[in-house]
Amino acid sequence: MPTFRSACCISTLLVTGLLLAFAAAAQEGGGLVVVKPAGKEPTLTLGGLLQVQADFGDRGDARFTDGNDRFYLRRARLNATGRFLEEFDFRLEIDLAGSLSNSAGLRAQMTDGYINWNRFAAANIRAGQFKTPFGFEQLYSDPRLITIERSMVNDRLTLSRQIGAQVGGDLADKRVSYALGAFNGNGVNNNFNDNGKFTWVGRLSGIPWQRGSGDGAMSWSVGANGFTSEDTALAEPSEFRLDSTPATAAADNLFTGKRRGAGFDTEILVGPFELWAELLQVRWEPDSNRPRPQLDSGGWYVQASMFAVPKKLQFVAKYETFDPDRDAGKDETNTGTLGLNYYIKGHDLKLMLDYMRVDAADRPSKENKMLARLQVIF
Repeated sequence: MPTFRSACCISTLLVTGLLLAFAAAAQEGGGLVVVKPAGKEPTLTLGGLLQVQADFGDRGDARFTDGNDRFYLRRARLNATGRFLEEFDFRLEIDLAGSLSNSAGLRAQMTDGYINWNRFAAANIRAGQFKTPFGFEQLYSDPRLITIERSMVNDRLTLSRQIGAQVGGDLADKRVSYALGAFNGNGVNNNFNDNGKFTWVGRLSGIPWQRGSGDGAMSWSVGANGFTSEDTALAEPSEFRLDSTPATAAADNLFTGKRRGAGFDTEILVGPFELWAELLQVRWEPDSNRPRPQLDSGGWYVQASMFAVPKKLQFVAKYETFDPDRDAGKDETNTGTLGLNYYIKGHDLKLMLDYMRVDAADRPSKENKMLARLQVIF
């Protein structure tokens, strides 16, 4: 009898095979393309991403399971994107390996799956599963990040991908952008709503100043975003110390109640130099009053990068802080990162090396961690 793991492997191979067969048929005019828009064929592009990663040294921040040196697949993705001349486009992406913590029995899961109506540049309408518009670094494409991992405050306080609907677009010659959406609010790959109420998320960004183009381009951009949500039994990391069942001894790390988040960010680009800064905060109001009636979490980061060799060799420095409970005394994690990126062929083929110096409140001393990555986009 096939095991669960072998069944997952078989299903993954079937999905991959179907995608490849569909692409071949679309290119050759084969019989698998059953649905065709009136008079026009859709354009279809298959692609993918591989990030082979290694980490060495101490454990680091709470996102890492332990301090064991290891090699692993940080991300292994296949995607299909397409466009109809009737002003619709779509994207489907599956992730075969997408965890930073230790995991066994890797299996395919969907990351993106949405349809977008692009008739008006100022008002695109998107429905499906995709990234919610909260958090500048969170919205930045995974393969185009210039540090190997995002800041901890982005990973802990943003909403990641959700199923929902959104309207957004560009205004004033693309100098102003906005997005406003309603989502189920209970995480990625959950095809239900936990309580029948939606999580509302919005973002507004603009470019107050812009000069030049190409390698000599200079610009300054700013952004603000926020969300409001009412949740039932939402699973959260243990550092928040949330407990929906105070009658039991152990905290269950489930949140039921109301939460609101806000964030502000800015980006400065001057030729080969780039500076990012972002502040995020969330207020939790748990129905159980655990750990207290109001819990405030927040953090920020500043990141600077500079090309020593244009388009080839890039140095990165970053400092970040994350505090899951601002009223609990010394509870934050502070991390300094020094990075080196070598672009063999842009982001399509690049090497990355990061050194992290982590000062976590629950550790007796500061810790040192090295991360290395080889990335291929195809």
